[in-house]
Amino acid sequence: MFRAYLKICDPTILGEAFKASSGAHTNVKAACEVCGSPLRASPNRVEIDGAIMVVCNNCARLGKPMGPVAPAIPARVRANPVQGALRTMAQRPTEIEYEVDPEYYLLIRQAREKLGLSQEQLGKLLNEKPSVIKMVESKKLKPDVTLTRKLMHELKINLLVTLSELEGGRPTGI
Repeated sequence: MFRAYLKICDPTILGEAFKASSGAHTNVKAACEVCGSPLRASPNRVEIDGAIMVVCNNCARLGKPMGPVAPAIPARVRANPVQGALRTMAQRPTEIEYEVDPEYYLLIRQAREKLGLSQEQLGKLLNEKPSVIKMVESKKLKPDVTLTRKLMHELKINLLVTLSELEGGRPTGI
């Protein structure tokens, strides 16, 4: 049976630049994560569609300000490649795998009815055909990643559970 997994990285680690493990000195030039232009003296940290990004002054207006930018990574890199490799492995983001809740169809129908929406109205809000909504609610169609995110956003519900919860383990506290 095919399972679609969602890998979500630890948000505290997202946005850190990759550290090279060679003995050479490298100069890392920061670039705007939206347009790619070089970041000047005052980069901005903003939230755009749920993603926290470091952007230039021109692109900062596209999102909500999120506070100061983390300090820059020093240009000097460790001389010992083995130590650098071990450090890089230890600093890798922890990925948590999620699966769509087995009772997704009930959660979606209940949330839609609670908001007083018809299947057709929800379809229009999500830019999906009403038949897709009908098939999801009748458990004939399991939503893919994109549709799951749209449903979660519009209905203000969580349709994801961790794999450890599905396997009968304790919740991981997330």
